[in-house]
Amino acid sequence: MDLDKLSKHVKAGEITEINLMSIEGGSYAIHALMDGKSNAITSPDGKVLHVASVDEARKCLSSTEEVKLFIVHPVVYDEMVGQPHTTPEAPRQPIPFRSGN
Repeated sequence: MDLDKLSKHVKAGEITEINLMSIEGGSYAIHALMDGKSNAITSPDGKVLHVASVDEARKCLSSTEEVKLFIVHPVVYDEMVGQPHTTPEAPRQPIPFRSGN
C-alpha cells in the first residue's frame, strides 16, 4: 500500500494503527494495521518505504489524518540459543502522531 492508499484507508477508518518498525541499521519501515494484518507502506517504485527517523516518518504521514502511532523495536536476543521467549510480540511504545514543533 502506498501513502495515498494509506491516507484513504485512514480516512475511511480502516486503519487501526501505524507502526514504525525499527530495522537494523537505524532506519524504520512504516506499517499500517488493517483488518488485523500488518501492511508495509511502499514508495512510488513499489519497494518498502524506509525512513531514517521518526521525524521523517511524520513528514511522510503529514497529509494523513491522525491515527494511533507506535514505534516498534524487535527484540534482538529472542533467537539466541537458550534464551527464553518472554513476550509474544516486539516491544512497542506509543508516540505522538504530530511533532510538538
